[in-house]
Amino acid sequence: MKQLLVLVAAALLVTGCALSPQQIQIEPKPKVTPANFGQNSPVQVIAVDSRSQKAFGSRGGVYKDTALVMPANDVREAIEEAVRGGLQSLGYNAFNPGGDATTLEVRLEQLDYVPEEGSVVNRVNLDLTLQAEARRGDTTHTGTYKSSTQHDLPFTPNVERNQAMVNEILSRSIERLLNDREMLDFLAGDDSPLPSP
Repeated sequence: MKQLLVLVAAALLVTGCALSPQQIQIEPKPKVTPANFGQNSPVQVIAVDSRSQKAFGSRGGVYKDTALVMPANDVREAIEEAVRGGLQSLGYNAFNPGGDATTLEVRLEQLDYVPEEGSVVNRVNLDLTLQAEARRGDTTHTGTYKSSTQHDLPFTPNVERNQAMVNEILSRSIERLLNDREMLDFLAGDDSPLPSP
């Protein structure tokens, strides 16, 4: 009987280390202080997901190749909506820009979810790179916005925690874009914006 209990306990331990895949909702919510930097300047926002694979990474554990963290919705659309809403709050016309608008292409180049090695995951690193290119006629202005964060956790993160961590780092990078005064000045019509002091 004792041997049977040991086998059952061992089986439960192995099962506990096998992590299931997760689908998380991408809903970045950048914090923007309303202002009138744009003075109703039209901006056409285009988001692109340039990553080579759909998954952000693996949750780790015994079967890490299948325990993937995946988006449950369209990442590109989520970024586009967040950037457009942020620009609108800053005084730009980002919802009905028209044909003569400045184009702002926002590309998600990297969003990596990297758990610590081992069967029990209590640490996760996230790395994100967002690139923006604004175009008006033959003139362009670019910006790169990177964020990295490490989370030390008491337990292997569940879907709600992973969703919060991914949306937090994505929101932070979009905030950096929306706080880039050179980019904002270019979007407002200045072809040669000066660096912020």
